[in-house]
Amino acid sequence: MIDRALARLMVTLHVTYVAFVVFGSLLVLRWPGLMWFHLAAVVWAFGTLVLDLGCPLTPWEKAFWRRGGVEPYPEGFLQHHVLRIRFAAEHSRRNHILIGLLVTAVNVAVYSIMLLKS
Repeated sequence: MIDRALARLMVTLHVTYVAFVVFGSLLVLRWPGLMWFHLAAVVWAFGTLVLDLGCPLTPWEKAFWRRGGVEPYPEGFLQHHVLRIRFAAEHSRRNHILIGLLVTAVNVAVYSIMLLKS
């Protein structure tokens, strides 16, 4: 029971992290003190998506699911929860790279606007 709750907690942390990477630059517009945390999150996301470094939350989540008696999904978090709806699994590497580059570009654009305004 506790392991399944911990697995759900890992999913929640994962979703929160992904949302922070994607939308965090907008939070930085309001709270500039978040900038370094957000930049670190974007760099890590770039590394996990484009450079295929892997995310520690996925193996932890899967381990908690297994210990809780549930067989976890075989692919990564993003492929399972986001990309499988629209894209075939054989293109997952390409899709991860494209998403990583897109998210990085969006954040660079927002930070560039911030720098130009200051």
